[in-house]
Amino acid sequence: MGCRIKTSCAVKSMSCYGGGGYRVQEEDGLEEIYDKVILGIHAPAALKVLGDEATHEELRILGAFQYIYSDIYLHCDKRLMPQNPSAWSAWNFLGGTNRAVFVTYWLNLIQNIDSARPFLVTINPPHVPDHVLLKWCASQPIPSVAAVKAFLELDKIQGKRGIWFCGEDQGHGLQEYGLKAGKVVAQGVLGKNGDLLVNPKQMVPSWTEAGARLLVARFLNRSISIGNLILLEDGGSMLSFGNASGKRHVKSVLRVHDPMFYWKVATESDLGLADAYINGWCSFVDKKEGLLNLFLIFIANRDAHKSSSSVVSKRGWWTPMLLTAGLASAKYFLRHTSRKNSVTQTRRNISQHYDLSNDFFSLFLDKTMTYSCGIFKVCQSCGLLLQFVN
Repeated sequence: MGCRIKTSCAVKSMSCYGGGGYRVQEEDGLEEIYDKVILGIHAPAALKVLGDEATHEELRILGAFQYIYSDIYLHCDKRLMPQNPSAWSAWNFLGGTNRAVFVTYWLNLIQNIDSARPFLVTINPPHVPDHVLLKWCASQPIPSVAAVKAFLELDKIQGKRGIWFCGEDQGHGLQEYGLKAGKVVAQGVLGKNGDLLVNPKQMVPSWTEAGARLLVARFLNRSISIGNLILLEDGGSMLSFGNASGKRHVKSVLRVHDPMFYWKVATESDLGLADAYINGWCSFVDKKEGLLNLFLIFIANRDAHKSSSSVVSKRGWWTPMLLTAGLASAKYFLRHTSRKNSVTQTRRNISQHYDLSNDFFSLFLDKTMTYSCGIFKVCQSCGLLLQFVN
């Protein structure tokens, strides 16, 4: 189930739909039906969209939010700056003889624009500046006692008709309050609370880990051509290998939590990948199929490399990137070989696993010390299970 986002389509009005929900009409005449609507706009604009269908409570509460409108100019007129150029600053607060005030922003300083021509933004100038590049109008909510009271009564109209309201006026008119209002509305629509994600700190690998990261990236970039493997590092960096398009669109996203992940993979190869996963240095975004998809990607590319003449047949697909990887593989091989199931080794294995004291087994066995499958009471509900066990 996907999500469709429409942009650059101004909404003209909305009205109740006969079968339930709302009919939203755009400026170009197109209409769409929705079961719920979130109006993330200023209160006066919300009332305009609702039109005659706004309820008495909506008119009373939203009507308490008043706005002031300002004309804003982008221009190059030095007359709206201090007369002494040495007094120019990023923000310039100026006044006139009629006690009117205005503010001019010096964009060259704010945006580090390297130009001899001054680029200025003035709000509500006493006269239209010369050399105007752009003009627009902006609105800001006016703080008032009535607005505060209306904010405290928003719960009387939020979601009551399947309509939700959020905007900067639900606070002190700053963008932060618009974000908070949007979060409250989202929780109301979904019916559950959600916590904002905290961006993890950027990983700072040591020089050895950085070198290992480079080796692993080169290896995966060279080896993966089927499927798509993505490494998401804590802090936001992302590495992508292969392509998920085509016949085999297998994709696996692996989160890297510790730069030791790269060192383990570079020095111990596939065994290092397993150890890194066990130690929690990496995890999968898809908890159910992430690991499976990773193996499918490895298998598909291994088979592809086997049929390729460019790969030396004497070496496997996943070859060690450093000499230490070969040593680690040899260590695991020797450990496995030392546990070969000979008569002597069998006795040693039994002594390590079964020849333990009765004090230990009595911790989880019954008085008969029966070390076998569970014993169930005979009852109608477990008769089928008893038949299976027998």
